[in-house]
Amino acid sequence: MNKISKKVYYTFITIFLVIVLIAVNLICAQYHYRWDLTKSHRFTLSSKTKEVISQLDERIKITAFIAEGSSISTDIKNLLKEYDFASDKIEVKFIDPEKEPAIAKKYNIQDYNTIIVEGTKHQQTISPYNLYSPSANQYSMNFNGEQAITRAILNLKQQNQAVIYFLSGHGELSSISDLDSFNSFLQGEGYTTRQLDLPVVGKIPEDADLLISAGPQKDLMPNEKALLEKYIQSGGKILIFLTPTDPKVSLGGWKELITGLGVEIHDDIVTDPQRSFYSDPLSPVPMVERHEVTQALLDKKLSVVFPYARSLAPLEKIPENLQVKSLLVTSDQAFGETDLEQSQVSLDEKDVSGPLHLAYAVSKKPASKNESPVEPNTITAPDSEIGEPIAVIVGDVAFLGAKSIGLAGNLDFAAGSINWLLQVSDDALSIPSKNDEPPFINLTGDTMNRIFYAAVIIPPGCILAIGFVIWLKRKNL
Repeated sequence: MNKISKKVYYTFITIFLVIVLIAVNLICAQYHYRWDLTKSHRFTLSSKTKEVISQLDERIKITAFIAEGSSISTDIKNLLKEYDFASDKIEVKFIDPEKEPAIAKKYNIQDYNTIIVEGTKHQQTISPYNLYSPSANQYSMNFNGEQAITRAILNLKQQNQAVIYFLSGHGELSSISDLDSFNSFLQGEGYTTRQLDLPVVGKIPEDADLLISAGPQKDLMPNEKALLEKYIQSGGKILIFLTPTDPKVSLGGWKELITGLGVEIHDDIVTDPQRSFYSDPLSPVPMVERHEVTQALLDKKLSVVFPYARSLAPLEKIPENLQVKSLLVTSDQAFGETDLEQSQVSLDEKDVSGPLHLAYAVSKKPASKNESPVEPNTITAPDSEIGEPIAVIVGDVAFLGAKSIGLAGNLDFAAGSINWLLQVSDDALSIPSKNDEPPFINLTGDTMNRIFYAAVIIPPGCILAIGFVIWLKRKNL
């Protein structure tokens, strides 16, 4: 082959390769595809999500405020890239709150790994608690990122979201400061949350789908109690979280309201030396009873941690039209300390003996069934028919605080209570959670010893032996 032929040949090859590279780039730009090698395909969009995205009639902007370098930020980035590639109507941005604090302040970002989903008129906030939840495997977490983001996109279209009011004016914990994580979670689930200062407003808004009283420390006024009773009688739902209070402060109005629901409140603080969190008897870990409220806990085999709780009990004579179902119960060794002014708790004859019930679900009795009243301190039959929800009464509020909300199934229990009261499916989108369980090997003591000798003893011993032999040979020389 002469020089001219070689030159033409190499020129042709070069042009051909350039054309191929251009074609490949054009094809890649037009047809995006990534290989998801995770076991659960945690970054592959489901058919439901693709259906929702294909029906978008407005531009969606998704802004993720992420902490660089964390595993959560990696999960968020990989998932959101799929949303970005799935539609031209979706724009994804990643913001570091520390580098761009003005943008973080604009969106009132309180936590890293918060996602803002914006449409033309509305926006949804997804908190870190919406993205992850405990799994049945204690060594892993469920990644609910696709559920949360797709739900947020759908909620942008919905004009009639359920409205939840947090009551204030009675010393309740604030949804903005004390329960900000719980409040952010509810907003991420698509609920609209608001504050209601009942003593000031003097009425319950017509759009209130659910009222939450988070640890009242002051009593209801007669007119407030009447408003709440009327609200419940007209089909309103209420969720009451209680906490031990100063014995000198009367909660007679609250007690009467709750008594009308078939439940009585004990003036105590629950102590359980048998089932407790890190051997702290004032942080009981109650057993979970079967109910729609607790179904997620049972499915995931999760428990709850209830620090500084007070006990409840059904009335000996429950109103004929009501059902009262136990949700959480302590061990037999638990007791309710009634002397709240003493520095140390100890069982005496004045205390409430266990087992103690820490939460009840109240519903209307089905018309088709005529059940007998529930006896005090008994576990409700799991297969009994449950009527229309009315209320959930919980003997604790501290489990929703910043230090406890992420423990075990605490958030699942609170979410289950709200979803049951509002009759919302726990997974309306039918998008399964993604879980990549880490490899786990159960090592016996004998196996551990073999590994120790093989890794720690034998290699250095061999090196020493070889060194000794070499030393002897050199000495003999």
